[in-house]
Amino acid sequence: MKNLTTMTMTISITIIMSACSASQAGNPSQNSALNNISASHKEKSGAIQNSLDNWLQKEWTPTIEKNARVKEKNLDKERDFEIQEYIDKAVIYIKDNNNTYENSHSKKISSMPIIGK
Repeated sequence: MKNLTTMTMTISITIIMSACSASQAGNPSQNSALNNISASHKEKSGAIQNSLDNWLQKEWTPTIEKNARVKEKNLDKERDFEIQEYIDKAVIYIKDNNNTYENSHSKKISSMPIIGK
């Protein structure tokens, strides 16, 4: 009895779902009324994304591409990406931009009475 109930529910759900996907009005990409009011395909990237893109283009990429070892690795398009490769690039960027402890906010935050010492 339990198997019959499960089978009946499965069949009815399958029929309903296939009917919904076959309907042109149910498919968002084919629904012209929804596409007219939806601005999702017209959106531009936001301020944070623009800031990140600018930083990548103007700071990260030129700094990283100066390194001969990174250039050599980037020539091989068949290689798999490894997390260590990203860490190596971050070390190169930090060394080149001289981000020291004195220039960071870590010292200021650690000196705060509730957070730090």
